[in-house]
Amino acid sequence: MHVDEIGESPILSLIDRIFERRQRGEAVLGLHIGEPAFDTPEGIRAAAARAMSEGLTHYTSAQGMPDLREAIARRMERRHRIPCSAADVVVLPAKYAIFASLLATVGEGDEVLLPDPTYLFEQPVRLVGARPVYFPLRPDFSFDAEALARAVTPRSRVLILTSPSNPTGRVLSRAEVGEALEVARRHRLHVLSDETYESLVYEGTHVAPASLPEADGRVVTIGSFSKLFAMTGWRAGYAIAPPELRARLVKVMEHTLTCLPPFIQRACLWGLEHAEADVDRFREEFRQRRDRLLGWLHGAPGLTVRRPEGAFYLFPRYAGPMSSVDFCYRLLDEEGLAVVPGVSFGPGGEHHVRMSFCSSLEDLREGALRLRRFLERNPA
Repeated sequence: MHVDEIGESPILSLIDRIFERRQRGEAVLGLHIGEPAFDTPEGIRAAAARAMSEGLTHYTSAQGMPDLREAIARRMERRHRIPCSAADVVVLPAKYAIFASLLATVGEGDEVLLPDPTYLFEQPVRLVGARPVYFPLRPDFSFDAEALARAVTPRSRVLILTSPSNPTGRVLSRAEVGEALEVARRHRLHVLSDETYESLVYEGTHVAPASLPEADGRVVTIGSFSKLFAMTGWRAGYAIAPPELRARLVKVMEHTLTCLPPFIQRACLWGLEHAEADVDRFREEFRQRRDRLLGWLHGAPGLTVRRPEGAFYLFPRYAGPMSSVDFCYRLLDEEGLAVVPGVSFGPGGEHHVRMSFCSSLEDLREGALRLRRFLERNPA
């Protein structure tokens, strides 16, 4: 069973420990979860309620409702210059889109190339029977085309890119994306581009791989409404794929989830048509929280913090031999502060931790104070 090949996640183990502490009545300050601390905009919630009252509670197309697919295509063409139409869009949860895209592109024993560190792609890769192969990023988390090329083997089938990055906050430049696509072209790789955080860019410009001529019909673009409209619990997203892969994604939907609930799709449509001001508001709030947290951590002993250009995470490196798992468990036990072990995101994440700056300014300030206190007590 491929499921048995997936080890226990350091993140899930940490969450279990947080739950146990809270069950005992012990307070935990959580900066570990990547979830906007905003309610879903009221208009989106109201649109879902109206849709349910109008009877939109039955099956719909596995590919997604045509009006929503059309709105997604318009937005991606307008904002990111991805040439697409409603026919190219499949509506499905973003994490599921990653899994479905892997099912559509790899076979047993094939290899999937992952930047190191990166989001938790290793687990779905193993679930479909493929092998994850990490290639290192540079120390500043920039893309290294030579490292990617060295990692390619005859079994390589897919390259996964994510920008802005979870956990590093790095935004890939036009040159970096072009270099990645050139390696993919040379070795006939499909590219899965996770663009969940495309609306949260503070410096630079989001470059969608599918928008470039070098894409050459090999890119699947994956997007999410979770971060766009603070809709994490709605499990709504989409994929934009070339015809052959798009047909496979629809087939996966037909024989698994069947469809995304139509009232959720109607809410997403309302958001695309009416809630752009909320997207801008969220981005500016996160920018302010990032800058304040960076200021509160400045000069913390043994801590090196790179300024993230996008998403809503810091990924600082700490000095000393302690593993990131031990660091996070001790920080939780001694200070009641929860952050994520960097090794969760690949071998290159060791001696880092991920801190979300989704929380209130008050919580971020307190979290920075607790982390500094921990570092002062545990010098390298």
